[in-house]
Amino acid sequence: MQDSPKKKNPRKTRKKKPAKERSKLKKILMVSFLSIFLLCLTGGFIGAGFIYFHFSKDLPDVRKLKDHQPSTITQIFSDKDEKIAEFYIEKRIVVSLENIPLALKQATLAVEDSNFYYHFGIDPKAIFRAFITNLKAGYVVEGGSTITQQLTKTMFLSREKTLPRKIKEAILAVRLEQVFSKDEILEMYLNQIYYGHGTYGVEAAARNYFAKSVNDLTIAECAMIASLPKAPNNYSPYRNPKRARKRRDHVIRRMADVSFITTEQAKASMLEDFHLGGVEEMLNKAPYFVEHVRRILEEKFGSTKLYRAGLKVYTTLNMDMQESAQRAIKENLRNADKRYGYRGSLGTVDLSRGEIAVQNAMLKQNNFSEGKGIEVGSTINGTVMSVGETQAWVILGAEDGYLDIKNMNWARKPNPNVDGRWAKIKRPNEAIAAGDMIKVKVLGRKQDGSGWSLALEQEPDVEAALISLDPLTGHVKAMIGGYDFYKSQFNRAVQAIRQPGSAFKPIIYAAAINEGFAPSSIIIDSPIIFKEKEDAFDKWKPVNFEEKFYGPTSLREALAHSRNVVTVKLMQKIGIKSSIRLARSLGISSKLEENLSIALGSSGMTLFELTSAYSAFANMGTLIKPAAIRNIKSRSGEVLFTAVPESSQPITPGTAHIITSLMQSVIQNGTATKVRSLKRPVAGKTGTTNNYVDAWFMGYTPELVTGVWVGKDKDEPLGRNETGSRAAIPIWLQFMQEALANQPKINFPVPNDIQFLKVQSESGEPAKFGDTDSKFELFSQDFLPEKEQPFARQYEEENFED
Repeated sequence: MQDSPKKKNPRKTRKKKPAKERSKLKKILMVSFLSIFLLCLTGGFIGAGFIYFHFSKDLPDVRKLKDHQPSTITQIFSDKDEKIAEFYIEKRIVVSLENIPLALKQATLAVEDSNFYYHFGIDPKAIFRAFITNLKAGYVVEGGSTITQQLTKTMFLSREKTLPRKIKEAILAVRLEQVFSKDEILEMYLNQIYYGHGTYGVEAAARNYFAKSVNDLTIAECAMIASLPKAPNNYSPYRNPKRARKRRDHVIRRMADVSFITTEQAKASMLEDFHLGGVEEMLNKAPYFVEHVRRILEEKFGSTKLYRAGLKVYTTLNMDMQESAQRAIKENLRNADKRYGYRGSLGTVDLSRGEIAVQNAMLKQNNFSEGKGIEVGSTINGTVMSVGETQAWVILGAEDGYLDIKNMNWARKPNPNVDGRWAKIKRPNEAIAAGDMIKVKVLGRKQDGSGWSLALEQEPDVEAALISLDPLTGHVKAMIGGYDFYKSQFNRAVQAIRQPGSAFKPIIYAAAINEGFAPSSIIIDSPIIFKEKEDAFDKWKPVNFEEKFYGPTSLREALAHSRNVVTVKLMQKIGIKSSIRLARSLGISSKLEENLSIALGSSGMTLFELTSAYSAFANMGTLIKPAAIRNIKSRSGEVLFTAVPESSQPITPGTAHIITSLMQSVIQNGTATKVRSLKRPVAGKTGTTNNYVDAWFMGYTPELVTGVWVGKDKDEPLGRNETGSRAAIPIWLQFMQEALANQPKINFPVPNDIQFLKVQSESGEPAKFGDTDSKFELFSQDFLPEKEQPFARQYEEENFED
């Protein structure tokens, strides 16, 4: 029997491949791997190229940033070049990198991009680190964007969080680094980024948070500012001081970690408290005037340039005069408003809740906080707790006070037919009751120490406007358009069309002087009815304010005492068109009705127009168009505009001086004798319209012309006897006393075309030798009196009916 063969072990039977074959296999594998790698690399490059070219479409050209002018603040300056206002969309003050402290640059790099000076626009290491950190946290806690990327996002892209936007951001960042140096990119970043509370750039941020220039910041303050761009609202020290401090300290630690500061400096900086300067609102020290300037600038340059171009606008406004004007209007309107009566409480408080509840309510109403309490002279709210025969008990918050009848006796019920100067109440309960919330002024502590002494107050319902010009230059020195700009932006100085009343009369008299009349010319003040068919008024019978007639009246006396009948007769003699023609040449552009009533100021006009017209009287007949701006410069200092005075000569120097002399009589013995207390040469004219709706006073010295209007926006009566003398002169006088304080007294110059001749006091005719009842009067060289006085008593009353 034959034995079966044994099975062989495959391992023992497999022959080893030769070394040459093994080497060949390795080469094949390497080639395959390399091919795959190259294929992937090529695919990656192709993919990257596709992504690059795909997302590069329509991307902006970063080179445009070379000409970029960031939006900056337009600044408004006074006549003394002090900054009084700002206009901006983005509150930014551009500073060069060399003027930014090293600590602020280091703080920004430490917290935003510590590898800034070493990457090429994007930082793969930072991106990978952020990816791992966010993966561990489970949400986004760290970003990988470089400063360059943040700048491109701010300058060119939207804030949407999408992959396409991130790709575009990276592409632009790389391009940006190829065009600009690192320092240029950092400078743009520090001037462009938003730092919260409306501020852009580090200089504006330093002023906003610490009320100082960026050059003066400490390390801790630099860290505070550098901490903000990530989340300005969340890390604002005004809104979240604890969170802001934690974020600031993180920045300081990062500065130490990257060796920008020492450990000792870091510890000292983290111990430093916040010394905040308070959030600055948009600067505006003269709101009505500034708004007037803003309208001029917007018309001239457009809104984009106005708010973004960083213009420097040098105006004519004198801030001392402006503040005096504001003070005069506020103080005198409060006084005037009291004459018109008490309009009632602010509301009622439920006293059944108890005294503590009322105290808490008043603390909230008056915004009293720790360290802030009641101040003498302040106006606050209070609740009337009880009313007695002579005084009322008022809770103001944690403290209380007493309102004596003598400090509220003006509080009668409003009635325009009653003269508020004399109408008084006798008991507090005629005006207030327990539970009333009222406005009171704190006068001081009561002598017995029982509480505060109070006076009843109310916000004025009446308005006023004031304009003051330098007649020699036309420069607007002060402009107030109302009691409170933040309650009403309507500028009554330049926008309100109001009847001027008798304040318009000097223009009629100037037209008459041009026609040959003189201050001594006589017109009969007697009843008259106009029946001219072409006139708008049928059987119109003008009357004087006093409702009497005074017979033969000189023009000087007629203007001094504001005689209506004489003025209307005078205008009828010289012609309506002649008067309107002169008004136009004096700068009155508002519509003037062609009827005799305009002699009494029946046609409306602005205070601005009438003040400008009066400036010609003060400037020897030369009218210089009012100007609010001296010059305008670009952010680089280039002069864009320089005001050139526009002048004209609507009346002769002689006519101007005669009108000034006539209006000096208004001050000396006419309707404006209160103005004599100014104790310097001054001319002016009051104006009051029917039913005491408007009250005016227009007056001037050789160096300053000022107009004041007082009235209500709804054309309602102010109150009985609220004339220009009572309502407007106190504002004018207070302003002029302050504006001209310490200024030398100057007389009105007498021009060469004026002569002084003696005339008879009664007839106005030339005086004869030996006449005892005579006086000197002014005459224009062109219209010297003849033997018989021109127009005296020979005034033919044609077309009239007595």
